[in-house]
Amino acid sequence: MGSLLSSLKIALLALFMLAPPLASAEDIRFSCMLLGCEAFQERAKALAAEQGQVVIPYEAGRMADNLLGLYRQFLSQQSNEFDILLIDTVWPGVLGKHLVDLRDYLPPEHIEQHFPPIIANLTDAEGRLLGLPLFTDAGLLYYRKDLLDKHGFAPPETWAELERIARVILEREADPDLVGYVWQGNAYEGLTCNALEWVDSYRGGSIVNARGDITINNPQARQALEMARGWIGTISPPEVLSYTEFESSQRFVSGQAIFMRNWMEYWKNVEAPGSAVHGKVGVVPIPKGGADGKHSGTLGDMSLAISRYSSNIPEAAQLLDALTGEASQYWYATEHSFSPSIIALYAALGQVPERAFMVAYKDVLLNGVARPSTVTGVSYPKVSKKFYGAVHAVLSGELDPDAALRQLEAELNLIRDRANWSR
Repeated sequence: MGSLLSSLKIALLALFMLAPPLASAEDIRFSCMLLGCEAFQERAKALAAEQGQVVIPYEAGRMADNLLGLYRQFLSQQSNEFDILLIDTVWPGVLGKHLVDLRDYLPPEHIEQHFPPIIANLTDAEGRLLGLPLFTDAGLLYYRKDLLDKHGFAPPETWAELERIARVILEREADPDLVGYVWQGNAYEGLTCNALEWVDSYRGGSIVNARGDITINNPQARQALEMARGWIGTISPPEVLSYTEFESSQRFVSGQAIFMRNWMEYWKNVEAPGSAVHGKVGVVPIPKGGADGKHSGTLGDMSLAISRYSSNIPEAAQLLDALTGEASQYWYATEHSFSPSIIALYAALGQVPERAFMVAYKDVLLNGVARPSTVTGVSYPKVSKKFYGAVHAVLSGELDPDAALRQLEAELNLIRDRANWSR
């Protein structure tokens, strides 16, 4: 999900619209033809039939920006064209004024069952809940169980341990094609996700705090960037600076990396029949930034929201509640490998052999960090671009961390002053 959305999540983007009931179940339409929509198409059709509703899809192509642009165009005109909207985790701040407060329509217990960091990210400054997660994702660390076992190592708890393990295994294996650690280093949203995890793991905040203050220029962030710059050409190949999720996954799945940072959705690539590392991989939370640090993982959920201009708000809320509920999310997880945002489901998934790996993911979500998209609102794309640009300049050796963070702080303050986003 490192660009605004990962390729899978881009494929899921569709608009759910309700229409008055027609004469028969045959008239229910949800013809989403893009790859990845099948699970939600099937579930929505079944639930809509139970409620006597018709679901009409609207597709906006494969690019997330196309969909966000379409939302902004129609919602700015207060169009009632859409009822339920599928939104990315970084969109509530952009679309918030057009969305219904779901707390007015959903039972509190249905909201509170989701992971708190996700709900917090979907809540605006006035306490309005702008969406409810359909499924979730977060960054985590993949590791080669076979290689760590062979050389007598447990999975790393800290970044220092990861570096040490990688260096030792690389030296002992003496394989010129093997690298220590691959991740998403290209200058795009994926680098924002990676770098935010580094900073958060050192307890350096989330670029902009909940009050709208620029917090990124701090010693912990500096230490995190210095650490990552030290990986280039040592445990990480120089070409990692052009990697997205795809290239990282390719390198790891081919058996040419010891560690990989990626999203849970890439597990399917690791365990695919043709994978060189099939059955040889484990997953753990992102390492801590030292003994006083914390595990992290940038959150990347997909959520459902309701337009304020809908003519069917109560009915839309009823369907949204069902699509994001426990029964639906269990089905998404067991049948389609989508990670639940409902805490209680992880115990149940631990009893399903094919999904037991998801249990480790619970800790990732509990320690997750949200990008500052809600507080920065429509300015978030600019904030993220400035952040990943500064980080890339450090990693490539163009700027030292001190200079990059000072410059970034000044640029973000200018964006904030122009947008007046402070709470």
